Amino acid sequence: MKNSTRRSEPTGPEEWTGGHALARQLVAEGVDTVFGLPGDQLMAALDAFVDAPELRYIVTRHEQATTYMADGYARASGRPGVAMVVPGVGVYNAATGLATAYACSSPVLLIAGQVSRHGIGKDLGLLHDVHDQLDVVRPITKWAERLLHPEDIAPGVNRAFAEMCAGRPRPVEIEIPPEAFAETTAATTLAPVRASGRAAAAAQLEQAAAVLSQAAAPLVVAGGGAVLGDASTALTRIAELLQAPVVTTREGKGAVDDRHPLSVGTAWVNPRMRPVIATADVVLAVGTRFQGIALTPGQKLVHIDVDPEQIGRNHPADVAVVGDAALSLDALAALLTGPPRASRAEEARTMRSDAERQLAAIGPQWEMVRALRQGIPEDGILVCDTTSVAYMCHMGYPVYAPRTYFSTSYMGTLGFGYPAALGVKVARPDAPVVTVTGDGGFLFASNELATAVQHGIHTVTVVFDDGAYGNSNRDQRDRFGGREYGTVLHNPDWVALAKAFGADGVQVDDIAKLPAVLADACAADRSTVIAVPMQRLPSPF
Repeated sequence: MKNSTRRSEPTGPEEWTGGHALARQLVAEGVDTVFGLPGDQLMAALDAFVDAPELRYIVTRHEQATTYMADGYARASGRPGVAMVVPGVGVYNAATGLATAYACSSPVLLIAGQVSRHGIGKDLGLLHDVHDQLDVVRPITKWAERLLHPEDIAPGVNRAFAEMCAGRPRPVEIEIPPEAFAETTAATTLAPVRASGRAAAAAQLEQAAAVLSQAAAPLVVAGGGAVLGDASTALTRIAELLQAPVVTTREGKGAVDDRHPLSVGTAWVNPRMRPVIATADVVLAVGTRFQGIALTPGQKLVHIDVDPEQIGRNHPADVAVVGDAALSLDALAALLTGPPRASRAEEARTMRSDAERQLAAIGPQWEMVRALRQGIPEDGILVCDTTSVAYMCHMGYPVYAPRTYFSTSYMGTLGFGYPAALGVKVARPDAPVVTVTGDGGFLFASNELATAVQHGIHTVTVVFDDGAYGNSNRDQRDRFGGREYGTVLHNPDWVALAKAFGADGVQVDDIAKLPAVLADACAADRSTVIAVPMQRLPSPF
């Protein structure tokens, strides 16, 4: 909620506390929302936030939700998300969201408290003390730094944003002891520093154009970098110039409108896409690790990515193109001269139809995905938790625009979906936002219904309930002789649970009725939980 009370503001830089320096620098960097959970070492910073009406402080019911929400906000808006937690246990709790943001190349800033300056690194047993907290976050951040004094805060925040947004976006962390928030500083607010994107080198682009121009049956594989790099328009233009069918990864869904004649579908662990990939003589991969996609001898790979370490990581590239996706594709398009190519729209349509027919034969989750798409408006956003129905969504849910479909990438984080959707809704308040989750995953964060109702963040959550950690239970049924152990769950009455928090709840026992119920819930300005009881599902793979 917006800060509702104010005290007299500092009259000059010499009167700023470190907390005020933090708030003012965040505002200067374009931040309008901080997702946080208060605690002892943060209180001087929170007090300063009272004097920053530009900042909306959304308090969560678990620190894990702070970074999930910041991640959802970042991916939906294209702007960095900000979370703030106490040191030690707060950082440990928030680390799962940081790890997910790291996997998904999402720009999230975690502001962490620290113990008092005199105790850092001395293992004195102070409240929330961790011997070297930076070691906790370094594997899951792009950059992390400790800011010990109030005059360090504005420059530290300024650099954090510069690091977070340069090249491949990824989360960063700063940690600040309580004295630095409370003491005064003469530091001034700094102007934001943003590195502008760069197209790839001309020689690389010319080499790529030469290979693609000679391709008889090119194929485009679009990953999350095409979405996060706002390259959808340029990517679609390249596909049309080449008349190349487009396959996306799950993070790349929305890079091209799935209604486009050249869109084929998603290749995420989807064996139905192997024949599609096998037809190509040249593959243009954009913003993807190219993990799980196998090429055969003789097929050539042109790989575009802003991060040079991703090129060739999972498959050697014949042509490596290092640069911003949108700028590089625009420059590449200018080099693809020649007569118009014959349309391959009918070929792409057949590829998509063949894959969808095989997906539909797997089991009832195909109809569940169809029902979701029918009930969610065209401008709706779907956030997927790690659950069986979501796996089918990755492969078969049509997406019409970039930044309207989100998952956890390779991190596979259970419990991500609902809090991330709240962050998405904060960033995109006018768009319907829907979470698809399982009964196991939703109870990781169902307490955030309280956050949603308190702050008026209204989303729709579809809980597919099979009374189990479904994927693990299926492993036991399929691979271990049906010996169920530790995977069967006792669940609450979902409708009653939702209403207890002040949200709406409804149960749908017939999947054919889900589209209408879902459409009504999306149109209502209320937090809604839709429970869908179901049988255990077969593997979508």
